[in-house]
Amino acid sequence: MKPLLRTLAFCAVTFACVLLAATLVGYPVWFSKVWRSLLVIESPISQADAILVLGGESQARPVAAAKLYREGVASKVFIIGTGDHETNRRALLSGGVPDDRITIERESKSTMENANFAKPLLEAAGVRRVLLVTSSFHARRALATFQQRIPGIEFGVTTSRIEWWDTPPGLNQEDEWARIEMWKIPAYWIFHGITPWVKKSPSAKDR
Repeated sequence: MKPLLRTLAFCAVTFACVLLAATLVGYPVWFSKVWRSLLVIESPISQADAILVLGGESQARPVAAAKLYREGVASKVFIIGTGDHETNRRALLSGGVPDDRITIERESKSTMENANFAKPLLEAAGVRRVLLVTSSFHARRALATFQQRIPGIEFGVTTSRIEWWDTPPGLNQEDEWARIEMWKIPAYWIFHGITPWVKKSPSAKDR
């Protein structure tokens, strides 16, 4: 039990120090490196049953999902989340995904609800391996939430980025989203029991 407590304490102190620094002095150069090492997860699945596009960013995520579909990664695409679901659908159609291959969930408003509301849809479709598509800073919490809320399905994750995030103002925006995400991770742990540790898919481990 003591090694686990030491690990938890280390994680808490690390997150607290990084967030304090970002809050007090803005976003120093090292902040981007730190959050990318803590938050960004790539755990691809080369042959999945479904690709799942998480709502919340409709410029890069559906484009990346359509590309994966064209590459034959999976034959079904799920759009999960309210607000931008119709924008994501149009982007998928423009990217070559047939309408009859797309399933939309229109009600969920958070990552936790994304997983809870997606669960019956995925189970009804009989899928066993799902590749999540989301933004870089959201990858760890998204994968952890889906793995822990739907343990009967294997989940991997791949990330997408808006090109504008490579510009100076865009980088600041991405850092801001990452700072918010670093508060959400411990909040999910405390209030929902979602720990930040994830299991990588077997194909990702072989890379």
